[in-house]
Amino acid sequence: MYTIAKLLLFSLFFISCSSEKANTDEDDILIEPEAEIDDSETNNATKTPSGTCSTTVNFEDLVVETSWISQDTGNRDTFDACSVDGENWMDRYNTNIVMLTCLSGDSHRTELKENIGDEAALNHYKKMTFTAKFTGIPENGVTIAQIHNRGTDVKRPWIRLYFDHDKFIKIKETETNPTGSSSDYTTYTGPEYTENQEITITVITGENGEKKAEMSLQMGEISWTQALSPSEAWSTKSDTYYLKAGVYTEGNDTSPKVEYSTFSINH
Repeated sequence: MYTIAKLLLFSLFFISCSSEKANTDEDDILIEPEAEIDDSETNNATKTPSGTCSTTVNFEDLVVETSWISQDTGNRDTFDACSVDGENWMDRYNTNIVMLTCLSGDSHRTELKENIGDEAALNHYKKMTFTAKFTGIPENGVTIAQIHNRGTDVKRPWIRLYFDHDKFIKIKETETNPTGSSSDYTTYTGPEYTENQEITITVITGENGEKKAEMSLQMGEISWTQALSPSEAWSTKSDTYYLKAGVYTEGNDTSPKVEYSTFSINH
């Protein structure tokens, strides 16, 4: 009888340990990074309904690219944006606010990007809008949104929206030579930003079928809008524009962070 009791106890202990080990392995599953990409490409990934997607912060069809993992600005990892949560560089809080951050070194980034296949001409209607708070703005500024282009050899965005070193929000437009080693730019200066203040940014292309972009912001009682049309230098890149947002630092002193309470891209 004593022997049978010992065998029963041993069996129950073995089953309990096996169940605990199985649950631990499931909780420890890691998301494997995608292959390295350059600034003009992204990788398709399997969409996952869990993670950072919600009705208010909607990253559907977007990828997120970060240099946080490699700690190398030229070696960035890419994931389906809806599948990432609980990371140091991207996390959804219990309030459904989604945080993105990047390393403090110059040219580090964590950015949301439209995926390959979602490019379009500027007369094609798109609307990216988000409400966010930004902290840790570096001494030389941080880029928060872009209209980029996946055309052959394009080296810089057409439009870059950023907080400069003086904390004023600005637009930098590439006027010439998007594929060369240098270019001429035009800068448009908007209102000053106070860190951790809620701001709503809207980027629209192709409204009323026009070949242009409109970038606007609302910050408390302050509003600002700038409409732009591409120069002739962009004429050969007409069908390959895409949208980006996140934090892309130009300084070394702090790690910039954005917290999105709403985000969406509509076509």
